[in-house]
Amino acid sequence: MERFTGDVEQMRFHYTTQVRIRYGETDAMGYVYYGNYPLFMEVGRNELMRSLGFPYGRMESEGVMMPVVEMYVKYGTPARYDDLLDITTGILDIRGASVVFGYRMTRAVDGVLVVWGSTTLAFVDKEKRTPVRAPKSVLARVEEAIARQK
Repeated sequence: MERFTGDVEQMRFHYTTQVRIRYGETDAMGYVYYGNYPLFMEVGRNELMRSLGFPYGRMESEGVMMPVVEMYVKYGTPARYDDLLDITTGILDIRGASVVFGYRMTRAVDGVLVVWGSTTLAFVDKEKRTPVRAPKSVLARVEEAIARQK
């Protein structure tokens, strides 16, 4: 799989949600503190999974956890207090015991690209803490969503 460049066209399926930057999420320069962007990625990822009918709570109740095992973040233009960000999250790849999500964050007011990146999450048995194959029910929902979005 090629490195994600922030292009939505690289996503097999995507979902967009928003976050508004709170004052406490900024640093002394008035920019969003860089460590908050992974939290915004988590917001996007949770909402994408929720849109598929698989919020994390359901995954865990079915015995599957999804820890992050790799993350890439590319910072573009800084976001500031009270900016509204569009977080477009998509599935770049899903196979075996892992799924790769891509993220594109833009300022809602002007569409300027703020941050993009990717995370790889493993599917892990909740009790044994060992990798497991992606649940068939999740794969089926992803394929349905891809077909609908085309």
